[in-house]
Amino acid sequence: MKKRMIALSVLCLGIITVATASELISNKKNNTITQAQPTEIVIEGVGISQKVEATGNETIRIEGTNNKITITGSCNAVKIEGVDNVVTVDDVKSISIEGTGNKVNYKKTSTADGKVITAVAGVNNKITKI
Repeated sequence: MKKRMIALSVLCLGIITVATASELISNKKNNTITQAQPTEIVIEGVGISQKVEATGNETIRIEGTNNKITITGSCNAVKIEGVDNVVTVDDVKSISIEGTGNKVNYKKTSTADGKVITAVAGVNNKITKI
């Protein structure tokens, strides 16, 4: 029943929102480059199959049920809230999951110690290095 309520709620939303920000802000006055605020990409819905190209500064947030997301490139974080989502990512520093039956497969991490930072709440969630 809980899964159906979550799926129905997410289905009603059914919105894919992509919030973007510029990567770098250049200050020519004193020749400095300042890193912009991290970008958040939000994917919400049910049964979405999507490919996202990350450039290193993004947080990718997936909310919903039965989504299949492939993230190419490097990103700061992947955050999942939902049921039965499958995410494959090339390079990620942090993974957090809330829900049931979610799977994240990652190829590598760019953290200083070489270990991805994880936080998992729920049951049957799995994070695997491939």
